[in-house]
Amino acid sequence: MSKSVKLFIKIFVGTTLIGIIIGMGILAGALLGFIDTTSDLNIDELSLNATSFIYYTDSKTGEPKEYERLYGEENRVWCDITDTPEYFRQAFIAIEDERFYKHSGFDIKSTSKAVFDYVLRRNGRGASTITQQLVKNLTGDKDITPTRKIQEIVRAINLEKKLSKEQILELYMNTIYLSQGCYGVGSAADFYFEKDVSELTLAECAAIAGITQYPSKYDPIINPKNNKEKQELILGKMLELGYIDKQTYESAVAEPLVFVGKTREVASRQSYFADQVISDVLRDLQNIKGYSEAVAAKMLYTGGLRIYSTVDPVVQGIIDKVYADPKSFQTPPKGINPESAMVVLDPVTGGIKGIAGGKGEKTANRTLNRATQSYRQPGSAIKPVAVYAPAIENNLITPATVFEDKSLTFGSWSPKNYYSGFKGPVTMSYAIEQSINTIPVQIMERMSPSVSVSFMTNNLGITTLSSNDLNLAIALGGVTKGISPLELTAAYAPFANRGIYTKPMSYTKVLDDKGKVILENKKVSKKAMSEQTATIMAYMLKGAVDFGTGASAKFNPAYSTAGKTGTTDNDVDRWFVGFTPYYVAGVWVGCDNPRSMSFFSGNPCIPVWKRVMQEVHSAKGLPSKGFGVSSGVVEATFCTFGGGIPNDLCPSVKTAYFKSGSEPTEICTLHVPEENTEENPAEGEEGVEDTEPNAPSAAPSSSPPANTPAPSTPVDLGEPNV
Repeated sequence: MSKSVKLFIKIFVGTTLIGIIIGMGILAGALLGFIDTTSDLNIDELSLNATSFIYYTDSKTGEPKEYERLYGEENRVWCDITDTPEYFRQAFIAIEDERFYKHSGFDIKSTSKAVFDYVLRRNGRGASTITQQLVKNLTGDKDITPTRKIQEIVRAINLEKKLSKEQILELYMNTIYLSQGCYGVGSAADFYFEKDVSELTLAECAAIAGITQYPSKYDPIINPKNNKEKQELILGKMLELGYIDKQTYESAVAEPLVFVGKTREVASRQSYFADQVISDVLRDLQNIKGYSEAVAAKMLYTGGLRIYSTVDPVVQGIIDKVYADPKSFQTPPKGINPESAMVVLDPVTGGIKGIAGGKGEKTANRTLNRATQSYRQPGSAIKPVAVYAPAIENNLITPATVFEDKSLTFGSWSPKNYYSGFKGPVTMSYAIEQSINTIPVQIMERMSPSVSVSFMTNNLGITTLSSNDLNLAIALGGVTKGISPLELTAAYAPFANRGIYTKPMSYTKVLDDKGKVILENKKVSKKAMSEQTATIMAYMLKGAVDFGTGASAKFNPAYSTAGKTGTTDNDVDRWFVGFTPYYVAGVWVGCDNPRSMSFFSGNPCIPVWKRVMQEVHSAKGLPSKGFGVSSGVVEATFCTFGGGIPNDLCPSVKTAYFKSGSEPTEICTLHVPEENTEENPAEGEEGVEDTEPNAPSAAPSSSPPANTPAPSTPVDLGEPNV
């Protein structure tokens, strides 16, 4: 048998089998219902020719008001089909789908030809029609599997029933990727030639149309020779199909192409809040609605969407002002540029009221937002959510429980305090106020890291923890992947909201240009801890501001203020997370490339936090308010160091809230009258000098249990009083 006969048989059998397989696949898919139709494409929602708006709710009237308009970058310019030159449309049809106006979404002839070209090992256009390519652009589904290909064909056929050929071509020309970050012919015309689409010449249209099959290979800036060859191929095909005559063809081939590669400044800079809304809506348009990234972006910028956000422009405005002012931050040594981020939340609704992703004037849209995209070690700021809250919730400690601040060793690790030496027996209230490190490690040893990780992950919405964090270092903020300022701030919200955690959100709903709700972001809340635990924690953290390491955060006695500082090893990351009855806010300061910031005097986060919160409460005219007290708690006074009911010899006393029935019931035994002081004063004095207070029986041993690993990650060394 001759080679030509064998080749013919091979081609015939191959194309026949492909036709049979595709036909059977379409029929089986339609009968079994496993193939999606175009209903998931929501074509009716793709009205992409209007400005989108972000709204906020006016606190006085309750009515929505415009906050920002979303302006797309120049690589997102939508063009109506009537504004594109006819030969531009013909150029795409000639090279991509010459039978576009003859088929109904799927072209068996083109598929057979593609198989023929493949067998002969020669270049040719792919088998996908323009309609099939549009389906891929709309869904983002580009897996190379038989099932996906059959789904694509069925979707293309159904899409042709919904839309006219001109509508399909318009969507296609506005969603194709044309290299250099350009989606659609409008952005490509602007970038490559600095022209409106309607001003392009035939030669320029063919050059742009040539990019689409392999954008990097035919990019006219990167590979001008390849692009020129492809342009001439397209012009030749247009001549062959009768779209242009010989003279027009020759003129277009001879026309010099001048590529600009234009970079244009964006007219306006969106706030960090608008950036966050954009990120959240883009994510949900893709994950919930099923749009591709390109189509979701087109809808967002030019789909006439109405986005109802959680922002408070007063709060955001104050944050923007403070973060743009260099005087808000301590001056670092030359050559070092610490950054900062801040989040302000409504603890009840979970709404983000304001956010800053970096210091200084914002210079770009959708730049790095450190409040949500930077994950850093939290230091002591983790103690309330990782140690004290779960321990109180599980009835392991009370504010008056005594542990001994003493030397500890766990394998090769010995946790240190920020001060030298140890303070001996202290209560939990005092330990959290002074950010003592040895105490939470002992609590964690007794409670177990697994309880802590589960509590933070399941109750407080922290998403970055893993099995690698199941060691004692987590008590001091030694976590593998770090925590974002947004998640850590939200984890404090239950202390100000009766123990209820609400997932933070930047928007509540999105309407299309016709007023139809296309995304609804309902509040997601859960009980993170009991009201009693939340009350106790709120007042313990209030003590940290009234008497402890957060003392300089106090800004107005009219508002109860609570919070916790955080510092990591070598002062690499600094934190302050705090709250009032109205807001919970967190501030982080650090370098993008982690390095020590020991040059700062005091905690650089607190002045920023204090200024923002002070101005917000003043500007909003909020009435005086303290933290509430839940039912089921009682107030009691105890010895700061002994934990019992104070006697006359106790040098310091504290008052705190307890779960009913857990308050101290016995007189302090740490401070008791000395015996025989009159008969033998010298012996008594010597006894006082030599006697060390013993840790109470409740204090755990410093030897770790066998199943509790020593830490392998950086840990917190505390922070000085500020």
